[in-house]
Amino acid sequence: MSIKKLSFTAALLTGALLTSSIVNCVNAKEIAIYRWVDKNNVVHFSQNLPKSDDYKEFSTISSYKALSKAERKMIADQDSADKKVEDQEKQMDDTTAKNKATYEKNCKAARLNIKMLNSLDEIHVNEEKDDGTIGSRPLTPAEKADKLALSKKHEGLYCNK
Repeated sequence: MSIKKLSFTAALLTGALLTSSIVNCVNAKEIAIYRWVDKNNVVHFSQNLPKSDDYKEFSTISSYKALSKAERKMIADQDSADKKVEDQEKQMDDTTAKNKATYEKNCKAARLNIKMLNSLDEIHVNEEKDDGTIGSRPLTPAEKADKLALSKKHEGLYCNK
């Protein structure tokens, strides 16, 4: 009877050991070990990626998997691409803000021109004469109408209604 108890206990312990070893194998994954030689010819081993590019990569079994050189490069390239996209979006936002300010300025100028052209009977413009001097002359009714039409086009273009 003691032999039966002993063999049952041995079988139970063997089963438990096999089960735990199978569970450990299922959870275990490869990790990287890096080997490099420094400028003093000292050989180093580490799980941390060395600063230099002159190293060899080995693997062992652990609870997580280290990224390969190709995977790290792919992640770095993706990060670089994401940074470029972010920079482009910022540049677009800056350009949009500048354009909005320009539109508001042009809208205000167009509306002021319309108000001035409609409220004044005689408008004088300064211009350079043939002899190089600056002189003032009144706008003709046709010139005034052209400037008013142009200002209304600018208002339609730059002002949100």
